[in-house]
Amino acid sequence: MTLLNKFADRVLPRWSRKPPLAKGCLAAAALVASADDTVSLARRATIDGILDELHDQEGVRLDDLVRGFQNALDRLRSDSGAARAAALASLARLADDPASVDVLLRVARAVALADGGPSAEVRHLVMQIAGALGQSPGELASPVVSDDLPASGPGRVIVVANEKGGTGKSTTAIHLAMGLVSRGSKVACLDLDGRQGTLSRFFDIRGKAAARADTPLVVPRYRGFQDAGDVAEAELEPRARGRFTAALSELADHDVVVVDAPGHASRLAAVAYEAADVLVTPLNDSFVDVDALAQIDLQQRQVQAPSPFCRQVWEERARRERSGAPAIDWIVARNRTGQLDSRNAREMTRLLALLSRRLGFRLQPGFSERVVFRGLFYRGLTLFDLTEADLPHGGLASFEHARQEVAALLDAVATAAGRSTTGQTE
Repeated sequence: MTLLNKFADRVLPRWSRKPPLAKGCLAAAALVASADDTVSLARRATIDGILDELHDQEGVRLDDLVRGFQNALDRLRSDSGAARAAALASLARLADDPASVDVLLRVARAVALADGGPSAEVRHLVMQIAGALGQSPGELASPVVSDDLPASGPGRVIVVANEKGGTGKSTTAIHLAMGLVSRGSKVACLDLDGRQGTLSRFFDIRGKAAARADTPLVVPRYRGFQDAGDVAEAELEPRARGRFTAALSELADHDVVVVDAPGHASRLAAVAYEAADVLVTPLNDSFVDVDALAQIDLQQRQVQAPSPFCRQVWEERARRERSGAPAIDWIVARNRTGQLDSRNAREMTRLLALLSRRLGFRLQPGFSERVVFRGLFYRGLTLFDLTEADLPHGGLASFEHARQEVAALLDAVATAAGRSTTGQTE
């Protein structure tokens, strides 16, 4: 065995039954990523997408792909010269297959262009990869980023989203909206969940309660979106973008628009992420619900792979980074926490702290499981509408703690990215 072959075995794990193209893609991605000491958020999102495609098309376990890429990257960083030569040699062995060559070049270019204008070192590595494959690297120009969202819109857009249902998403959106109203902001709401329509139903109920109440109830301007119905697949995204853009334009005179996204993946939600200044993700205090953010090895307390929802957030952050737009501020709010300390609660705290560092969100206490929240929906009320007279006997302490929890989340949203969400009412 030649020296280069020995190093090739060290750069990538020895998968006797795995397709050689998968190993080649890992080598190409790791070579480009090794140009920098850390993998940027944009490159990480691109590489995750590549690993996901390999998992779908090549029949390779995602865990093996993640581990293989990391092993390759670690070897290239610690053994740079020899390991790089070995990786390039492994790619050269695929040069006789035009289809493989095309895929490998696509992988290298995608990772190189993820950060916009690639550095000289990244360009050099792509040239080396192309040379090993007997090809030209092509022009490494920065991708063109288009943005159809309106140049003039509301002051801020806060999107409340989690692709897993039952996490208190609408309750969070309602209390954020009404809390910001109580602080002097002119607020509007968009309900993107045409299937459930929880936010719209709440404000319908609130409007009827306001007509009956002696004390006036503020009902923000709101709009619900219905499902696209039988619209052709090719028309779904442009239609979703056009409807959301028009809604934001209509609400340009508002300080804040609070958006309640559906509890499942949708094109309308993806368009909303593009407009979000702040993304709030409510999460139940449960190990099961953490799966909405990432695949976790609970025994080892290790992150195996980000969830599709997390990848979508990363891709939007990468898009903004390339275009120079302000970053999206991602807050994960820990809802339905118990009142008593427990071993599971401490384990959740440690796990979410790890995820916060790995996935790039700010962790914020959300709303505890409290009796005071029950029954508010069908009365069209929030915590901001209640007085002591409305509370059951002995409920004052719980009510005050609940108000403090909502206030803490409002403070976190208001200071997101160093910009205030409060404004002046007309």
